[in-house]
Amino acid sequence: MADYIHGGTDLREVARLVKQALVWVAPRMLQDFTASPGMRVLDLGTGVGAMAAALVRRHPGIDLWGLDLRAAQLRQARALHPVATYVQADATRLPFPDASFDRVHASWVLEHIPDPAAVLREVRRILVPGGQCFFLEVDNATLRLVPPSPVVEEALQLLNSVQQASGGDPFIGQKLAGLLRAAGFSRVDVHPVHVHGSAGDPETLRASAEELAEIFESLDEALGPDKAPLLHAAARAARELPQVPGAEFHYRPVAALGTR
Repeated sequence: MADYIHGGTDLREVARLVKQALVWVAPRMLQDFTASPGMRVLDLGTGVGAMAAALVRRHPGIDLWGLDLRAAQLRQARALHPVATYVQADATRLPFPDASFDRVHASWVLEHIPDPAAVLREVRRILVPGGQCFFLEVDNATLRLVPPSPVVEEALQLLNSVQQASGGDPFIGQKLAGLLRAAGFSRVDVHPVHVHGSAGDPETLRASAEELAEIFESLDEALGPDKAPLLHAAARAARELPQVPGAEFHYRPVAALGTR
């Protein structure tokens, strides 16, 4: 696992992750994930349990398990979202028998892992024949603001370089199709999810700009005080975007379905 560049599990980061899951991700990016009542579902990289809560809300009756490497995040998950059976383990060595899950969900997980291929092989192993995994992953090369913001672009380049230096990959979405095929999935469906905020969709514009601002603010702990002025300036610029006439927010994370 690469170092988690968004810092520790303090109250600010917990609040950011919950808002990200319930306000930004779940309403816009989970349409391809389906699960029926009674299905055994693994939320891989569950973190503080925010996505687990979203999954149970969208798919009542599932038997949900949440797995994460970090004990501190799982303590928050059990306290805030007691909707799953939570397990601490490494995603490259899943503590489950072969063919023991019907579905696996993971959002923003592989970007933090130096060996995503090992994770996908393990996911395929624990899926039943015909079972499906759903991965939602970043592609930071697709983020574009109108009008452009030099300070946002500088902060994003910093985020990308730090994540790569720590063993992560801010462009992992571009590689999902090949990684899933190499892991042995019989069917692979991959497509970008176009997040487009504008005057025609002001709520997506506002929510996306706020999400970007909070991502920059979450980096201050990992990057240190010398980078804080840049990060906070970029956060301010992101928050001001919805007030700019003709402003637009474009981002294309990648959604992937793999069938065993």
